[in-house]
Amino acid sequence: MSEKIENLHDTKILSGTSDLTSGADLLEAAKEIDAPEDVRAHFLALMGEQKRRKLETMQRLKTILDSVVEGILIIDATGMIQDFNKSAAEILRATGDELLGTSVDVMFIDRKATVRHKLLNRCINISSGVLKYDYTETMAQRLDGDSFPMEIIVSPANFASEMSYLYIFRDITRRKNAEVAQKKLEEDLREALKLEAIGHLAGGIAHEINTPSQYIRDNLKFLNDSYGALSRMLGLALQTLWKNRANLPPNTFEDFARQMRDSDLEFLLEEIPHATQQSLDGINQVARIVLSMKEFSHPGGTEKTTTDINRVLSNVIVISRNEWKHNADITEEFDPEIPHIPCHINEVNQVFLNLIVNAAQAIQAAGRKPDEGHITVKTTSLDDSILISISDNGTGIAKENRSKVFNPFFTTKEVGKGTGQGLSITHDIVTVRHGGRIWFETEMGKGTTFRVLLPAEDRTGKKSDEKPEKTKT
Repeated sequence: MSEKIENLHDTKILSGTSDLTSGADLLEAAKEIDAPEDVRAHFLALMGEQKRRKLETMQRLKTILDSVVEGILIIDATGMIQDFNKSAAEILRATGDELLGTSVDVMFIDRKATVRHKLLNRCINISSGVLKYDYTETMAQRLDGDSFPMEIIVSPANFASEMSYLYIFRDITRRKNAEVAQKKLEEDLREALKLEAIGHLAGGIAHEINTPSQYIRDNLKFLNDSYGALSRMLGLALQTLWKNRANLPPNTFEDFARQMRDSDLEFLLEEIPHATQQSLDGINQVARIVLSMKEFSHPGGTEKTTTDINRVLSNVIVISRNEWKHNADITEEFDPEIPHIPCHINEVNQVFLNLIVNAAQAIQAAGRKPDEGHITVKTTSLDDSILISISDNGTGIAKENRSKVFNPFFTTKEVGKGTGQGLSITHDIVTVRHGGRIWFETEMGKGTTFRVLLPAEDRTGKKSDEKPEKTKT
């Protein structure tokens, strides 16, 4: 008997690596050697230890598999799910053992030409040795019907001499969204660079237009001023002819009078001043637009420069006229006593342009007629700050959108009509770049007022303890 016991001790049971795979094997072994009770108790203890280690190993393996972010499915040769980890259940939104015994095809949207068969074909065709192939991207769906982009790989596996397959997959929705956002940012950057180039060109074009405009304006002013002298001379000539008509050759005065009627001289004398004045008004408007464009597109430096906010707003209103003239009128209520303040002028231009264009679009969205739409641009001096208010009588902002107005990429406009970047950039320019504040007051159906508070700093960019000296504009 002692020899049989020695033989049992020579096995790998004590090291925990015995080939005996169950407690029943140990018990049978103990019976075969006709061991005493204490020896049997010893073997039963070994059996319990083996069970404990087996459970511990299984639990450790389950913990590892459940901590993996990828979903893992074990699929048999018929395509049925035999086992899965925690991530697989979470990604597919399965409860309990809902996945067990279910066809793996439920996770693929295209069930007629399922990706599974293509993936299986790849596994079958791979020669023996190390498997080397990349993840495949496809559209999948959860058990509740929600679709999502998935990255998946299929690998053959041998469990208990039966051919099975491991499906390892992950939800890549966040990555795809990030790629879309990155692509959008790149498009916006390209658009910004294009607009910057156009801005530089606009400055040059404005300079080129300005010179001939000056010639036209000066010539029109000369004609308008000269017309008065010519009109007076013509009147004197007519009066002289009338007084001396008896001394003129026969029919001279009558012929002259007929020529006057044929040329409609009375109409010309009345309309020429109006025509020249209208031309002067038009060319003055062109000159104003050119000057505003030139100032608007002037490249700003890295340092703040002392800026007349009233002039900036006036230029922006002129530049954006095509955006609002068909939808509304604009009223300027500028405080002439506001101080000039240090700003990044290009960025401030962008802030006011965004707000005025948004106001015009809100009025258009409200369906108001051009004579009903109204935008008010107002400036006010508030001791150590300047308050700029831009009001419209548009649609107003819905309650559910008010907290998201300044969020990047948030927009209520149609696709292609807005990027959701305007107010986000505006908020950053005002608060971060200038240390100011921006907020809004709105009422559905009545309109919105955006308010921008810019600090009135001194020319060194430091806050002044005293109220800055006001500069008249």
